[in-house]
Amino acid sequence: MSTLKEVAHVAGVSAATASLALNGRKVNEATRQRVLRTARHLNYVPNRVGRMLKASKSQTISLLFMTSSRHADIVRHTALFYYLIEGILGVVDECKYSLRLEVKSHEDPGLAAYFENVVHDKSLDGIIIVPQFVRHYPFLELFQANRFPYVMFRPGRFGLETNYVDIENAAGARLVADLFASLGYQRIAMINGPESHVDAIERERGFREGLASAGVADLVVKYGDFMIHTGFSMMGEIAREGPLDAVFCANDYMAAGAIKFLSESGRRVPHDVAVVGYDNNDICEGIVPSLTTVDHRLEELGRMLAQELLALINGQRTVIQKGIPPRLIERDSHRKS
Repeated sequence: MSTLKEVAHVAGVSAATASLALNGRKVNEATRQRVLRTARHLNYVPNRVGRMLKASKSQTISLLFMTSSRHADIVRHTALFYYLIEGILGVVDECKYSLRLEVKSHEDPGLAAYFENVVHDKSLDGIIIVPQFVRHYPFLELFQANRFPYVMFRPGRFGLETNYVDIENAAGARLVADLFASLGYQRIAMINGPESHVDAIERERGFREGLASAGVADLVVKYGDFMIHTGFSMMGEIAREGPLDAVFCANDYMAAGAIKFLSESGRRVPHDVAVVGYDNNDICEGIVPSLTTVDHRLEELGRMLAQELLALINGQRTVIQKGIPPRLIERDSHRKS
């Protein structure tokens, strides 16, 4: 395997210039291209470990999804977080960092030891955490005591001093309530996620507040697990309870299941029942009718998460508390003709 000195010698530059060229720093473009061609020809592989030791940084961050064995694993079984990961990767690549993707269950007996290793083994410069469920998060105290850079994804309900980027679920759900109210819908149902899920709690809160502001008091709520099959089954339960104007599903997968049930039972969407989802996944335009939904702008949120974490790592921030407001995407499933 070739060394940096050999690359520099063959390219006719100093080792310092070769290093700058290979790391994307400011050098003459012709020189950069010559060094890059030489490195490819010699099959040069940068000594990442050496760079880490010199910089006292790993140049690696982690994206950790917290799941629960008591609920459906929407991380592994859906494409829900695809855009979030895309946004994070875009920033990580631009900044020449690596991303480590991990999934840990709240019920994992080794969870406490995992977080101790995150803080102390020096393999990570920082971590982005997607918590999902309302639980006690003792690792926050560990991070804060050791000044370990972290950012939580979703609301700042874990304490005023928590670093977070807020998905603003309640605001997104209020957009749906306002839409239903503007169309005069009175008999309304909601198919929600698990009762302990952060998104489910916030989306139901915002939806109820929005309906109450519009003078709509009657709301039927059923709880599923964010998967298509529970949208189907919960829609069946709601349909058996009486006439309905509209249903708000707390994610697009359950909305697809609800539309499937309504179609198979002879009800037309939106002519008989309006349906609105949440997330703005690709599935929205792959079902008939196309799904009106809330776009929480996951790719932008992913970029913000990565940018803010790197700002913490580089000492440019001390506390992160930000968010991006969601927006309503109107398609064909919400307005009756």
